[in-house]
Amino acid sequence: MEREMLNINANLVKEPTFTSFQKDGEEVQVVNFTLVKKYGKGKEYINCSAYGDKVEIAKEFDKGDFIHIFGYYKERHVEGKTYKNFVVKSYNKI
Repeated sequence: MEREMLNINANLVKEPTFTSFQKDGEEVQVVNFTLVKKYGKGKEYINCSAYGDKVEIAKEFDKGDFIHIFGYYKERHVEGKTYKNFVVKSYNKI
């Protein structure tokens, strides 16, 4: 399945949160953060996750920073609900 790769520029809503999980016996670092993109009078919130060596970049982010992200949307369906998350392949503060 081919994923649509996107570039998005938006502002950081609050400080990123850092955590980790176990996969195949190894610990994987993860950072989660939310961006807000404004469209005229409307807003779009984008929940983002970056994994592994990409986590370090987010340690320098502060609330309100303008961030460029590149990656794709991933949807999960749990108990009748759909969760949409942006998986970050690369990103930086602009």
